[in-house]
Amino acid sequence: MITRLWPFRRLISRCGAIIGIIFVVSAMDTFVSGHLDRKNMIRVVTGSRQPVSGDLNQPVRRIFDVQYQLDMPGAQLIVEEVKGRFWRGTLTVPPALPEGVYTLNAFAGKGSDPAEEAVYRIAVFASVGAMNASTPSLFRRTLGIAPWWISAAALPLLMVSLALSFHLTTRRESLLMEQGLVPIIKMARRKDHWELVATLVQKHRLAAGNCLEVMDRNMQAVARLIVTGIEDQQMIGRVELSAPITPDGFVRIFPLCDPA
Repeated sequence: MITRLWPFRRLISRCGAIIGIIFVVSAMDTFVSGHLDRKNMIRVVTGSRQPVSGDLNQPVRRIFDVQYQLDMPGAQLIVEEVKGRFWRGTLTVPPALPEGVYTLNAFAGKGSDPAEEAVYRIAVFASVGAMNASTPSLFRRTLGIAPWWISAAALPLLMVSLALSFHLTTRRESLLMEQGLVPIIKMARRKDHWELVATLVQKHRLAAGNCLEVMDRNMQAVARLIVTGIEDQQMIGRVELSAPITPDGFVRIFPLCDPA
């Protein structure tokens, strides 16, 4: 059972690491591209409908209080919602509109000077690919997907992989303990021997001089260990320098073996 859990846990850990890298890179791409891109830039494709929004210099109460000046022939802006200074609407771009940069000036109707309101630059492209290539976002340029969508999709997958990895680790440690196996947590080369340190469970009583078996990652005995001390719930022991031991091995804390 333990040998079957190990490759699956390793696969989950690697998948989690890859998902984590994708999440971090996409989050950084979202942050960086959001700061590099102009706040007043709107990108659209000819023949499309694009949601747009903005702020006014003064609050309004009704949709009809929002007026606009748009230098795009055949284009239409429909304001659908206002909340104080904020407005939101839909911009319809005609299919025959030439590529280029146009301007949109939305302002409150009466008592407002259009020159004081924010001016939005609308960049019109002939294709989605051309529009994505003009953005500072790495994910948009290469995959055609907004980076925050990647982050939103990667986050739950990352949480699942972490939870599953933790569960498999806990289950593996429980199975190891049932068989009297504890992982090696430290391995140091001394003058004439290897010094190993492993976690010791309180219920297992060991003393200096006890003989234990050292196992490799495949649960095969590879050496004998002589306990030299017990400190802070950790067992310290020595192994012959010629023994083929590795840091990812285990110590079998019961049953005791024959020192001979």
